[in-house]
Amino acid sequence: MPQQDPYETQNAISLLRQHKDYEHWFERGTKWALKDIKNTQYIASMNPTAGSFFVDPRLQRWFWIVAIPFPESSSLNTIFAAFLNKHFSKFKGTI
Repeated sequence: MPQQDPYETQNAISLLRQHKDYEHWFERGTKWALKDIKNTQYIASMNPTAGSFFVDPRLQRWFWIVAIPFPESSSLNTIFAAFLNKHFSKFKGTI
């Protein structure tokens, strides 16, 4: 298990990294039991304007990284107009 911090908690990122590295972790209790956790997928996202911008490279190596910028206003208008036109087409001639 990752080393505990001064507040007697464990860094969640270290726990995720350990799971991806070894596909198991130990359950604490009266005796330490090894728990195998296999065939899992993680999906994560980051806010590009707030929070920490550093990701531990040992965890980052397990992810396929994609950077997608926020769409421009014209693109958003096209997308939502298509949704709204389709939705409101059901109500034509019902007045």
